Amino acid sequence: MGIVQIHASIATTVMLFNTVLGVWGFLKFLRKQETIDGNFWGAIALSPVLGLAQAIIGLVMISMGLGASMRLVHYLYGTLCVIAVPATFAFTRGRDDRGALVVYASVLVLTAIFGLRAYMTATGGAF
Repeated sequence: MGIVQIHASIATTVMLFNTVLGVWGFLKFLRKQETIDGNFWGAIALSPVLGLAQAIIGLVMISMGLGASMRLVHYLYGTLCVIAVPATFAFTRGRDDRGALVVYASVLVLTAIFGLRAYMTATGGAF
C-alpha cells in the first residue's frame, strides 16, 4: 500500500468517524441527555488527532513531490478538519451541557463535510 492510498484511507476514516460522532451526538441530544459524558469526550478528542495524522501524511507526500499541484482549497479543508473541534471547545469554553452537545454534533458533521470536500478537490470531482 502506497502513501497515496494511506492518505486516501485516512481521509475516508476522517469522514466516516466524524459522521458517526455527529449522529451519535444528535441522538444523545434527542434523547435529552443533559451533559456530555466521558465516552463522548474521548471520541471527540480523537477527531483532531485523525485530522492531524492526515495532515502529517499529506506533508510527507508534499516533501516527496506528490500533491504539489493540489489546489489551495484542499489544504484549507484539511486545516479545518484539524482545528474545528479545538475551536469549538474554545468557543463553548469547555461546557458540557445540552447546548454544547448540539454544537459539537453539528461541528462534527460539518467536519465530515470538510473531509468530503477535501477528498473531492483532491480527486477532481465526485466519487
